[in-house]
Amino acid sequence: MKRSIFMSLTILTVLAVALPVAAVPRLQTYIVDSRYSFYDSGLDSGTWISNSSNFDLKVVGYWAEGASSTSGRPMYQVPAFDYMDCYLAMSVPRDQMGQIFVNGVEISAFDRWVNSIPSGTNLSPASPLAGSSIDEQYRFLNIGRIDNSRINAYNYGFGRVYSPGWGDEITLNVVVRGFEWAHFNAIGVDSQGNTFMNSQFHNSSYYATPEPSTLSLLGLGLLGIAPLLRRKKR
Repeated sequence: MKRSIFMSLTILTVLAVALPVAAVPRLQTYIVDSRYSFYDSGLDSGTWISNSSNFDLKVVGYWAEGASSTSGRPMYQVPAFDYMDCYLAMSVPRDQMGQIFVNGVEISAFDRWVNSIPSGTNLSPASPLAGSSIDEQYRFLNIGRIDNSRINAYNYGFGRVYSPGWGDEITLNVVVRGFEWAHFNAIGVDSQGNTFMNSQFHNSSYYATPEPSTLSLLGLGLLGIAPLLRRKKR
């Protein structure tokens, strides 16, 4: 039993280190000063999570690694120029009333997935982002164009921040009110009309309160310091 648990943990560790290096997704999302959850039972796996109702959300367009070392000297790999017209995809609980503000502008008119898909993308009307088992409503917001004209795109992968590569970032201030949770994905359409979406391990989510796993860890921590508090009183 112990051996199987150890093997599972080892595999997860290897994946966490190896996968970001092997393949960096074209689009990513990242909440500044958030924590990373490999398994989030509320929405999905691989999510940057914030419990603050006011946070900065980054949408990252990434084309190639910024530099590779040759004989000890940096050598920059410049990809062919490209761009993506980007959308922020937001989902919230369908049966709740609330507000989302992006850069101070209130976002309204949440609707069913099929009615929310922006024209010009190749997203399927039958494939909602966060899974069909969750009753949610959606809204897409055009946030502008990202290109690969500079080395300014960090790789926010698997709970770590890696050195920047060719691309860029758009930083958005997001405020959530009233909703228990809100989920954020990025959609991009490149110069050839191809549609990209951030990978499963580069999601971002807001929770009004910490998820049950975090509360359990907090409870265990408080139990651990209880004996020390008793000794102080004596």
